[in-house]
Amino acid sequence: MPTKDEKKTDAVNPTVSPYALVVELEGALTGGRRTLFDTLKKLLKKEKLNLDEVTFMRHAIVPSPVEAIPELIAALEGDGVSTDKMQAALLEALKSGEAAFTPAPALRKMIETAKKQNVPVVVVSCLPVEAAEAVFQKTGLEELGVQLHVAKSASTSCPGKKDWQEICRTLTRIPRNCFALVGTGAACHTALSVDMRVIAIADEFTAAQDFGGAEAVCETVADFTADDLFARMTA
Repeated sequence: MPTKDEKKTDAVNPTVSPYALVVELEGALTGGRRTLFDTLKKLLKKEKLNLDEVTFMRHAIVPSPVEAIPELIAALEGDGVSTDKMQAALLEALKSGEAAFTPAPALRKMIETAKKQNVPVVVVSCLPVEAAEAVFQKTGLEELGVQLHVAKSASTSCPGKKDWQEICRTLTRIPRNCFALVGTGAACHTALSVDMRVIAIADEFTAAQDFGGAEAVCETVADFTADDLFARMTA
């Protein structure tokens, strides 16, 4: 039976979990992609351009919507519309909080459970650094002990292989013990390429994408449960 001193030591130095969780900041668990679409639609409407979901899905899932603006304007035949002005407007909306991401209850529960089990949680973003940091702070996730990683990979594959590898190294975890909770086929495949375990959580923009190799695919946030995720760690 542990002594009082041993109990105190356990409380001060809790067992460190070998596992880690990595979540896309712009993914379904924060409603990020929907927020980006709605914000872009509003901004483009001021230029008399009508952004629809199909065009957004074709051009602004990967790369990130900020980098995809030139392609979106071209697809909408927006001759004369300034890409620099539109990108600046979107970044300002993100930094000011006008375009706010809202963590889903399932994400909060996951973070609370992770904290109890000493499992680190990281969110990875493909937004420019200043925008990513502003959005992250406004979500309140930092206050819950979540870390932020801003992706450095090429826009055609974000997060990329090097991002996942860097996250695992920073967390001092082997990739096989890191769960990537992603919402795009591209992120799914790059995470799998470094031997991470993938839980795909799609949204209305990515539900038809290829998530082959993921050990679980949730078509909506409602299909995701923290209990199922943590059960997989010891399975």
